[in-house]
Amino acid sequence: MYSRFIEAGIPLDRIELAISSGSYSSFIAELGSSSDKKDTDASYRPCDVGIIGPGDFGVALSASLKESTNIQFYDTEPVRNIFSSVTRISTNRSFAHRFGMNVSFTSDLSKVLEARFIILCVPANVVPTMIDKIKEIIPQGYKDKQYVLVSKGFIGKGYIPHRWLQKNGIPFERIIWASGGNVAREVMDKRSFNISVVSVNKNRRARREFASFFNKDYLVPLEYSGSALLACELGGILKNYYAGFGRYILSKYGEEGLKKYKYMVRSEFRKSVRMVSSSPTVSIRAWVIRKASHGPAFWEDLDVTVRDGRNGFFGEGVFAGGSVKKALDDLGLVESFKTVFSTLSLFNRLSRRAFKRLSVLKGILEIYEELHIEYLESGDAHISEDSKKIIKKLEEKTLAYRRYWLF
Repeated sequence: MYSRFIEAGIPLDRIELAISSGSYSSFIAELGSSSDKKDTDASYRPCDVGIIGPGDFGVALSASLKESTNIQFYDTEPVRNIFSSVTRISTNRSFAHRFGMNVSFTSDLSKVLEARFIILCVPANVVPTMIDKIKEIIPQGYKDKQYVLVSKGFIGKGYIPHRWLQKNGIPFERIIWASGGNVAREVMDKRSFNISVVSVNKNRRARREFASFFNKDYLVPLEYSGSALLACELGGILKNYYAGFGRYILSKYGEEGLKKYKYMVRSEFRKSVRMVSSSPTVSIRAWVIRKASHGPAFWEDLDVTVRDGRNGFFGEGVFAGGSVKKALDDLGLVESFKTVFSTLSLFNRLSRRAFKRLSVLKGILEIYEELHIEYLESGDAHISEDSKKIIKKLEEKTLAYRRYWLF
């Protein structure tokens, strides 16, 4: 009856801790005897979707897929990652009772690699390690798997995941992006944004097959191709910086201030995509990306992260003068904070004049860089007087922003 959890090394007492007492008995009843039938050899079939990394977004993403989709989670320590105690930020741990009978768990990577689509739901800096493990298991076939990237970020010296996968011989037509805001509760409560499903046109058939797995009661996937590729990748990185200051603006100036800020930074984000598309580190191919003018769901991703995301809470605290160490520890962002220098290296390749056109991003990155250096040197950091001047200028720029559709 409980074989799918026991085989994955998940004791039932840990499941009980993750589920409210009122829901636990109904959850156990839902398992029923069908789980025994599902685990027999006669009924076994490779999963449609294998999710590597059961974090907040990975778990929420699984809930947005149809019940007919066969899903398998992989993690070396599923007990710790899915069934540990509930926290304020890591919302997925209160949703254990939502796992349907189409979801199973394993710590055997080879089982997940049988899936039609492999979703990499790990932090960007873990992608190389994960690909190395996949290569060990299927050295001849890893290039032919269909990968779905979820995490946005940097690998090594400014490489972003799609560029690193290509460097390791994985063709572009084997890569799909699933882009969306990263607050699991919004997905689970059916109050979410659209997920953007993105790939090159050569991969149109696989992209549409993956999009067909989504349950439209939760969200309707939007399909993009061509110029949206880089915007999708870059948008996932930059919206976290913009969201930190956006949360500060919201707390200080309310909804009208945030509305102006969102219009302003969306316009700036479009400029950043055009500028960075010519960078040798991140350019895809000339025929794929030239003049991307928007990022899939950037507006909604930014809004969700401002209101409910960890990067939003972090920015609100530090821009108001709070402790960087406390914010990082409370929100679990210690590793993510290290990407500041990778982001700076990406934009420092631009000319000084070009980077100046991204005044909001430039100001935020300068503040974060100063905080990061002080944090590394002394173990903590607070906003300096120079940074307060930058913040003041950004506030004035936001409040003075005018677009005819705002009024």
